[in-house]
Amino acid sequence: MPVIYLDEHRRLTEEQKKMAEVLLSNEINDVMADLEIMEEQLDKTAVFGELSLREIALKYLKQKVKQNPDGSVDEKVLQHVYKWYFPQQGE
Repeated sequence: MPVIYLDEHRRLTEEQKKMAEVLLSNEINDVMADLEIMEEQLDKTAVFGELSLREIALKYLKQKVKQNPDGSVDEKVLQHVYKWYFPQQGE
């Protein structure tokens, strides 16, 4: 009898969703802080002084992190984040 894996279709529990939301928020905040530091260094250059890495990152986030009409993060995004940080949990 064949075995069917349903990992891709299994919904996250409420606890897992909350954890994924916190992880996502932390990751975004960490990256944005790093980009701010990089922008400060770029401001010291003649060519890259006006490059806004945070603005580019925000545009990217709008495309990558899909949201539901109520403003919550799409579950597929949360599943991806959860599986990224806890890959063994999906097995």
